[in-house]
Amino acid sequence: MSNERVPADYRGMDFLEAKRFDKKVKENFMPAIVSTVRQIIEDYGVLEGVCVDIGCGTAVFTIELCRRSKLKIYALENVKAICEVARINIEKERLTDRIIPVSGDAHSLPFKNESADFIISRGSYHCWKDKVQVFKEINRVLKKGGVGFVGGGFGRYVSGEEFKRMRSLRYRSLGKDVKAYSPDKLRKVIHKAGIPNFRIIYDKAGLWVEIKK
Repeated sequence: MSNERVPADYRGMDFLEAKRFDKKVKENFMPAIVSTVRQIIEDYGVLEGVCVDIGCGTAVFTIELCRRSKLKIYALENVKAICEVARINIEKERLTDRIIPVSGDAHSLPFKNESADFIISRGSYHCWKDKVQVFKEINRVLKKGGVGFVGGGFGRYVSGEEFKRMRSLRYRSLGKDVKAYSPDKLRKVIHKAGIPNFRIIYDKAGLWVEIKK
């Protein structure tokens, strides 16, 4: 990966830039993706039903989660060029029957009330302009008895060497946006969104909020 920052606002990306972004993710962060999916399956069991992946990027994480679960996943992405690369990746993996790419905004999720069993968002939190509003939307779409898992990190199964390497790349990519990630700030956002049943997870696996409705 180059020393250039990945911008928090990706909307200006064209298709070739989105392809380069996809390549960087696959080359540099696959250990974190595999580790986090493994952690999710271990903690929540083999997931079934409907899932929404908010800020799915080029669907690399979505595809890994789909392979290890029985979920039907709506892969939501706000940047058209990135969404198009996600569609290509999904088709290449022959998962079009279980992963549906959706072009949409996290601040106004294009899903009905209480329609998702599981909502995941990994690594897109810093891109949300109104974080309270997005969490309100997550709570609206989540079914009673459903789980939301939002945050960022590398999962508990990465090696120490991989952890150091990816953490260095992450800080270079995020720049000042890394300041958006702290347990106290996240807790305040959740309280403002009016979500009562949650817990903050902050350890080697990263910083996450688990929401149970």
